[in-house]
Amino acid sequence: MHPLVYFLFGFAAAAAVAWVLRRRGMKQIASLEQEKEELLTEESRMFSFLNELGENLAHGRGMGRLHVDIVNGLARVVGADAGALYLFDQRNGPALVPAALTPECPALIELPAEWAVLSRTMMHSHLQLRAASSTQGLLGKCYASQSPVNTGPIEPGVNWQGPLAPSQAGMSVMVAPVTSGSRRLGIIAAVQDAGKEPFTGHEFEIFRSVAEQCAFALASAMTQQEAMDKRRMEEELRSASEVQRILLPKDPPQLGDYLIAAANTPAKVMSGDYYDFILLDEDHAGVVIADVSGKGFPASLVMATCRALLRGMAEGELSPSAALGRVNRRLWGDVREDMFISLAYCVIDRRSASVTLSRAGHDAPMLYSKRTGEITTIKSPGLALGVDSGKVFERVTKDHSFEMESGDCLLLYTDGINEAMNSEGDEFGTDRLLETFRRVAPNGAQAVVNALESAVKEFAGSQPQHDDITLLVVQRK
Repeated sequence: MHPLVYFLFGFAAAAAVAWVLRRRGMKQIASLEQEKEELLTEESRMFSFLNELGENLAHGRGMGRLHVDIVNGLARVVGADAGALYLFDQRNGPALVPAALTPECPALIELPAEWAVLSRTMMHSHLQLRAASSTQGLLGKCYASQSPVNTGPIEPGVNWQGPLAPSQAGMSVMVAPVTSGSRRLGIIAAVQDAGKEPFTGHEFEIFRSVAEQCAFALASAMTQQEAMDKRRMEEELRSASEVQRILLPKDPPQLGDYLIAAANTPAKVMSGDYYDFILLDEDHAGVVIADVSGKGFPASLVMATCRALLRGMAEGELSPSAALGRVNRRLWGDVREDMFISLAYCVIDRRSASVTLSRAGHDAPMLYSKRTGEITTIKSPGLALGVDSGKVFERVTKDHSFEMESGDCLLLYTDGINEAMNSEGDEFGTDRLLETFRRVAPNGAQAVVNALESAVKEFAGSQPQHDDITLLVVQRK
């Protein structure tokens, strides 16, 4: 064969090879361009999703809106037909409670047989109210193991335990735990309808990344919400504390031959202690100090109720035990079984030396005699309010009358003072209380209050106050 023919044949072959390679290169370039476009689309979806979460957190649109944004954004980023978010809830037993489900989301839990006939709208409403196990089923096992799952098409006995409803058969599900640090928040899921291509490994990786971002957003929102709730509660407590302080008398009344001084120091924002002065008639006045078991808001509510009842029942009644008996009957049944009120109530005759005391389970008042310099503890019988329906209380609680001479002081207090503790765990105690009272009683009622407050503070030092402290001192001029 002529050499020129060989040359032309070789040239044609080389051209053909070049053409084939060029076509292959063009296809590869096209494929790479398509992959690049897909990656850019995924990246755009992810950034859009993260931007939505950031906007939600920045503007504090609420947890409900955040939950909806998460499931909608999740479905959009991974190209899913539906999404769901379940959060762990300990309040009604450990369970996964639906926080948000897209309207098209099929059930991710086993369904009762009667639910199979429900419409999509009714099914969605039922699913929003039905919790899932935190240990069983597709969601529970993922939560318990803290391992993400890409199920592939759902098949009974393969990747699904229990009966399978027609709407569930063939769907593909990706499930991942929503966890922040050691805090297990819940479960997030993406669903592909039956008949469609199941989720790929690449989509599963994107899904896991989205789940991590959702966990961060949820944890941040929960922390923010908890801080807001705490601030709101503190503001409400401060407002309630101001109202409670108004219930305490601003100034003691003018009681003829008697001078009165009092002080109340709550251990918390709200106090379960109180003192009060009640004008009974032209010549008689009631002086009361009380301590509700417990501290904080519940005790303060009971305190306010007791104060209102005693003011209503005491008017015109010169027997303190009789007034307290009526108060006890009204309180009984309205106070929790683990709560009671210890109270000391004195009726003072402003024109004489006579004082009548009823001690309803309260710490025994102390009477200082200026003439002898001695202190007498008045241990009259009595039962705390709210312990008995009435018969035992009225049989046990009796009036006790005594007289106060000029310069005598009567000290009423709550156990927050004698039980005050220092950093070593020692209590202030009754002995220190007696010693301080005896030392300053000759100086009058206000001096006693000031001295006892200072003594307790000095004794406790940096140790925080663990109980309410209330002092009330009556001095005969």
